[in-house]
Amino acid sequence: MRRLGTAASWWRIGVQAGLLVGIGLAFVGGIEPAPVGAAPNPCQKEAGCSFKKPLFGIILDYSSSMNEQFDVNTTRWQGVVDAITQAVSFDNGYIAENFILGLIRFGHDPDPNVAGTKIPADKSGLIDGQRLDVGWYDEKAPDKPYIECTNGDAIVAALAAAGPPSGGNKVGIGTWTKGAMDFAKAYLAQTVADHPGDMGKRRAAFMVITDGKWTNPQGNMTLGPANQDPAITAADLYTNQEVPTYVVAIGDAEGQMFADTLATAGGTGKAIGAKDPLALVDALKAVIVKVQVDVVAPACAPGLPRVMVLMDSSSSMLNYKMGTEHAPAGMGGWDLARDALAGDMSIFDIVLNNNNKVEEWVHLGISVFGHNAPAEEKLIVQYGPCRKPNFAWALDPASSCEAPGCVDPYAVPPIKWTFKDGSINPPFFAEKTVSHMPKCDFAAQVPKACIGSGTYTHLGLNLIQANLAAYQAECKAVDAVYPCDDQTDFINILITDGKYNSTDAQVQMPLEAMYGAGVTTYVIGFGDAVDVNQLNKMADWGSGNLLDYYDANNQDQLEMSLKGILEQLSFDECCSVNDCSVIVDPGSDSDPDPLPFESTSSASSSGTDTGTTGGATGTTDSTRTGTGTGTGTGTGTSGLSTTSADTTSEVSTGSGASSGGTPTTTMTPPTATTGDGSSGSSGSGGSGTDDGCGCTAEEGHGGRGGLGGALLVLGVAGLLRRRRA
Repeated sequence: MRRLGTAASWWRIGVQAGLLVGIGLAFVGGIEPAPVGAAPNPCQKEAGCSFKKPLFGIILDYSSSMNEQFDVNTTRWQGVVDAITQAVSFDNGYIAENFILGLIRFGHDPDPNVAGTKIPADKSGLIDGQRLDVGWYDEKAPDKPYIECTNGDAIVAALAAAGPPSGGNKVGIGTWTKGAMDFAKAYLAQTVADHPGDMGKRRAAFMVITDGKWTNPQGNMTLGPANQDPAITAADLYTNQEVPTYVVAIGDAEGQMFADTLATAGGTGKAIGAKDPLALVDALKAVIVKVQVDVVAPACAPGLPRVMVLMDSSSSMLNYKMGTEHAPAGMGGWDLARDALAGDMSIFDIVLNNNNKVEEWVHLGISVFGHNAPAEEKLIVQYGPCRKPNFAWALDPASSCEAPGCVDPYAVPPIKWTFKDGSINPPFFAEKTVSHMPKCDFAAQVPKACIGSGTYTHLGLNLIQANLAAYQAECKAVDAVYPCDDQTDFINILITDGKYNSTDAQVQMPLEAMYGAGVTTYVIGFGDAVDVNQLNKMADWGSGNLLDYYDANNQDQLEMSLKGILEQLSFDECCSVNDCSVIVDPGSDSDPDPLPFESTSSASSSGTDTGTTGGATGTTDSTRTGTGTGTGTGTGTSGLSTTSADTTSEVSTGSGASSGGTPTTTMTPPTATTGDGSSGSSGSGGSGTDDGCGCTAEEGHGGRGGLGGALLVLGVAGLLRRRRA
């Protein structure tokens, strides 16, 4: 029985304005339906969340011009009411459940010098030009509790009760927008004063919906005087309190500079215009998604678990038939592990206990380790969201196969791999992603098997330990793209297929140090040639003697082990997180990262998959699934070169028996700064007897018995957001 660890999360509220500008358009096509047969999701109250729900105030123009026609069948007012009603329901009621909502309507003030002035044409209750229809909290209650979950319906009811401005007449109520902004600013200040525990912890945002030029308080002068420009208040809110103001412009305001000026001052770029009722619905949905990205995503990011996969990159991972032959495509441990990590039912696709996929809730990274001289430990890709294409490309033999050193990545040795950085070579990932393969050198005693990379596990552990410290220092910075804090969950998953060549002390030290720092390392023994004694020790060292190792004799068991580990993570159901169905990678203005390749499958027992991957073409045979063809293409970030200077080539030749003969290895050294993601250290030997073969059954490296083949089917990925479904 596995002993479960604990996981705790606390979300730090922060702002990363403009993190994914423009991605809202991906979500404006319609209201997301609930799954067929699914019960409605109960609204998660803030007490069950690990962060404070943001405040979101709708500031709505209630001037008489809102009675003008929006289209032949709808007035502007009715279009706004319909759009807000749909926005409240959009994305399964996301905004009503995850924000504290409020509604302010505004017109003008007939006599700014007298408090309590009403507008003769108004019967809806505007006082001094404004009315708070729906507040964020109950001001009359002793503890002034926030009103959660129900304010969406309250806003819809308030709009229905107010009716059209001035009873439907097209004159009578003006557009004193700054008065409304000042009113909202004062209400926010009162909210903070009434909830001192929120200081610095609860974010806020406003959305102005307007159909015309702003006026003076009396409503009889447009765009003047200058001191009545609402942009003044919006700029103050954004600059001094980090409170953004989004602007939706319809009617006479659509496409006008004064609307853009207000949005720019509020830190949200240009106003979102809407020419008709349908466009208005889409505009409000786009604002919701932008608020999710600008306000909620940074708040949730610290609580997203970070998982680093550390994968054995010894040469035995390339062989089969008890380590005597280089395995065909889909038959060796490397391909099977790659399929489990980036195939069609990969680690990213595991459905967690909250009915969401791992890729939607977890930031994953991957590192590898192999020989010690030269050191082969390497960070393949850093922790991040939606890294499935990065994993697939980096571990694909075709990505490191370039003529003349490599023509067929599954040929008999020797094979010279050419390692590449996929951020400066196709497919131009925005995140540095380095390809890697175990050495496939030649040995006369096993001429058909790959040798050259040993199993110096401690070098991989030292690498991820150092990377963990550096990453945590960066993600705790106030301007981090993906923030973390002291409560962010970090775990490691070590996948290894045989005995390590390190000493026990070398392996024990980093495992215990990381566990002491709160990072558990889960250990998976992959294949039937593992050393149970070593696996038990590593599992104990990595978990404070709380966990057993996971035994995975084949790919199915490897996938089950990964699922069992990740199901132990905990998540905050209040949060908006990753949606990897749309590819948008922060840090890049390029088009979405392309698929390394695509494939289609049939029920046949054997097949081939020919595709272009990162500029290299490989042919893949499978004994597990059907046939398919595909070509991956991509558009690189402007200014990126397609010629890589970060390419490391390795040429290995020699001979050596599995009993201890030492092969001769000739290296083409990289430049001083390789850019291949390796640590750059020379490493230190373990027992000092490993010959880099990593392929003999006697040394625990050879057998791939019981491992079936697999054809990779890659999925698209990217960063956006998603609430629980």
